[in-house]
Amino acid sequence: MAMDTTLASHLRTVNCMHVVNITILVFDYSLTFGVEVTHMWTSKWSLSKVLFFCTRYSPAFDVPVLMYYSIASNLSAEHCSQLHAASSWGTVFGMAVAEGILVLRTYALSGRRRGVLIFFTTIWASGVLASIVLLNFFLRSATYGPPPSPAIPGCNLTDGNAIFAGMPFVIVLFNDTVIMLYTLWIGIRNYRHSRNPLILALYRDGITYYLFLCFISAINVATLLQAPMPMAQLFNTFLRVVHSVMSTRILLHVRDIEHKESERTLNTVVSRVVLSFAGLGAD
Repeated sequence: MAMDTTLASHLRTVNCMHVVNITILVFDYSLTFGVEVTHMWTSKWSLSKVLFFCTRYSPAFDVPVLMYYSIASNLSAEHCSQLHAASSWGTVFGMAVAEGILVLRTYALSGRRRGVLIFFTTIWASGVLASIVLLNFFLRSATYGPPPSPAIPGCNLTDGNAIFAGMPFVIVLFNDTVIMLYTLWIGIRNYRHSRNPLILALYRDGITYYLFLCFISAINVATLLQAPMPMAQLFNTFLRVVHSVMSTRILLHVRDIEHKESERTLNTVVSRVVLSFAGLGAD
């Protein structure tokens, strides 16, 4: 009985975390939707724009799937496995796209050096491939049991190889660390005296992104390796949501600064024309 009570408590905690994840997404959409319409919807199509929309809206697929996985009643083990797989693959896709945005940001900071793009793209692609293989192994090892009580809805993940589940997040943390070390090096080497707002935004946002994700990733990996099921996967989707929110904000912030700088330049040109015209009139 005590074991069933504990398991029920764990399932409720996980379900509440899913509600938190959806709340974060909806709240972020409400805060940044206007900026997105202004700077992304009307801009020309580019790789960064494609990555933006992929990471921005892909959580609308896998996060609700995981919510259904957690709150639906009378789901068979096979159905639970399918829902979990769909959500997990969506998480891998979303985080891969978010990491791709970081690679583009690093490429921009390097001054568009081709060697930097090749190096970090290779690391990114290797990490994505390894994560796909590891996730496939984890999903094969996952087993599901009946809920501890009819009053507790959702699927009950009873077992799964935590190493396979945790390693993809370790890979992401490694990738982010390599990117951050390079960012710090190139910042000290090339931009320590720069006052360019775009450079400062890329540098500041990247450091903030890394520090926050490093902290959450460390907690997530520790939870995956130490906590019992289903608590072991408590922060998986939260980390996926944070990747989506922060990577899209990096792009939106850059576009916003570009827009303001363009307006400032235009206003300067117009002012010069007006002053010039005024001077001609005075003559």
